[in-house]
Amino acid sequence: MKSVLVFIESLDGGGAEAIFKNIVSVIDKSKFDLTVVTETDGERYTDEVRRNVRHRCFVKSNGLPLFNKAVIKYSLLAPESLIRNTLIRGKYDVEIAFCEGYATKIIGNSGKKNTKKIAWVHTDVINHPWSEAVFGGTENEKKCYENFDAIVCVSETMRESFVKKYGMAEKVHVIYNVIDDADIVKKSSENVTLDLQRPLLTLAGRLTAIKGYDRLVRVCAKLRDLGYDFSVAILGKGEEEENIRKQIEENALADRIKLLGFQENPQKYIADSDVFVCSSYAEGYSTAVSEAVVLSVPVVTTECSGMREIFGNEECGIICENSDDGLFEAMKKVLDEPSLLEKFKSAEKRRATAFSTASRIKAVEDFIDNI
Repeated sequence: MKSVLVFIESLDGGGAEAIFKNIVSVIDKSKFDLTVVTETDGERYTDEVRRNVRHRCFVKSNGLPLFNKAVIKYSLLAPESLIRNTLIRGKYDVEIAFCEGYATKIIGNSGKKNTKKIAWVHTDVINHPWSEAVFGGTENEKKCYENFDAIVCVSETMRESFVKKYGMAEKVHVIYNVIDDADIVKKSSENVTLDLQRPLLTLAGRLTAIKGYDRLVRVCAKLRDLGYDFSVAILGKGEEEENIRKQIEENALADRIKLLGFQENPQKYIADSDVFVCSSYAEGYSTAVSEAVVLSVPVVTTECSGMREIFGNEECGIICENSDDGLFEAMKKVLDEPSLLEKFKSAEKRRATAFSTASRIKAVEDFIDNI
């Protein structure tokens, strides 16, 4: 049995965290002895991860506030090798940093030699280089990645960006996200009681600037002014919520766009919608768009990493130019030609087989086993 450490900063409600939860739920426990370490506990997926594998955290939610504050400060300021030895601890055959940024910095710069190291990258490092700030610049980030034996990107377009920016092509691989297709379908069958005008367009994801909700509001205002009837449901929470709410009010769209907040079961809302929209400026490999395809909900998405790979050779919707005008034209097209939706649904039913949990977890297991 191979001992594996996975360090992931958070188990809260983001896409990477959801994918990680899926992996630990179905990975073969007879082959891998997993230990998961996070900064804090009490997050959205903490209990589910704990039910499946060993879990430790830097600080506990019920711990003394001053002690927790001191530990977190130490985790941010101490040398990476000290953090690895005092807060993470243990010896493992394989160590995985499951997200770019802080986790990658700690595992990559830990100084541990007698272990294989894997960095799991969930962002386009050219179009959304947010993790550079964690390292203090591009060169420091590149040096850290050079300490890994393998780097996993979750889409081919992300791999291309990584290699273009940092090189190391020989050790950069693609493994697609593991999603629980059976669970998605099961959850989608729950009843939804939304009294919203049709057609209903749904978006789901953390309310952050990179998700492009600002331009979604601008596009909706333009479509409304042209006389189009529709409504929009936005699922999620995040730091941009008040800004989005303000934009909705300023554009007099409160009757059209509803912020539904965080939903424990977003799949039932996606399944109930006529179109799923992704307005993002950048993505890695969108879990929400993948779920929409599994549920045969037509997709309108901006051109981001992974979108063409999610669609495969099928026309599961419209992938538009990554701009306000591109999103406007795509949304206008599905409103003008509702007959397209049935065509997209048929294509998605064919494409859904590509998201099999069994095939995707096998790719993960084989990769870790052979590293």
